[in-house]
Formats: sequence, C-alpha cells, structure tokens
Amino acid sequence: MNILLVEDSDLDAMILERTLKRLDLPATVVRARDGVEALDILAGTAPGISIESPFLILLDINMPRMNGHDFLSALRANPDTADQIVFMFTTSDNHADIAEAYKHNVSGYFIKPQGAAELKTLLTSLFRFWEICQPPVPSPA
Repeated sequence: MNILLVEDSDLDAMILERTLKRLDLPATVVRARDGVEALDILAGTAPGISIESPFLILLDINMPRMNGHDFLSALRANPDTADQIVFMFTTSDNHADIAEAYKHNVSGYFIKPQGAAELKTLLTSLFRFWEICQPPVPSPA
C-alpha cells in the first residue's frame, strides 16, 4: 500500500509511520507537509519526491500554506487527480469540516485516535480496505 500522507505535524507523521512498522503492514509512506507540497508531488514537480501508483491519500485539514479543504478543491478540479482515493485524517470533529470533506467525495473521514490501540485498529482496517478494493490505475501514456 502506498500512502501520500499530507500532514504538517512531525509528531503525528512519526506516530503513524511507527505504528505501520509495528503492525508489519507493507506500506510505503510519502509525506507532504501541506497541500501545496502534496500537489507538487502529484504533479511530479517536487524535487526528489515521488509516489508510485496506485496510492491513497491521508489528509489533515489544518495546515499552513494550503489547508486540506483547499487541497481537495484543487485535487478534484484537476482531471489528472480528480479520482484519487482520499481519507481525511484529522483532529477536527467539526460538522462543517466533515460535510465539506464529503462534498469533495472523500472515501472516509477519520478523527485521529488518541491511543495506540485505536490507531492500530484504524490502520489495520484501512489496510484491509486497500487489499480488497480496486483503486484507479493511471492509463498508460
């Protein structure tokens, strides 16, 4: 499973990556610190950073430069990236944030778990989902 993690918090990113390793899940994580960097990675213009398709995006909301909602708007407006699988992964339980995310066709909205056991359950479930779903694969050029 390839994951584009769009997350500004170094601590949250480290916890997620360590938990994936502890669970021994075959996942490759590429991190963007905000929506601008994530769009650059997706466009292939981020120096030295790329992600192999197919992949899913784990997206925080509150980030500098470009927040998660603005990133989703840009992602969905681009025909090359409009069909990407996105899960929100955020601390916000605000109903307006949840509604806005689903307006942009996210596949799910997860509140970041407070405990290790809950994070393990969430990541294991996400991995199982990825194993059984058929993600979009880019057309050959």
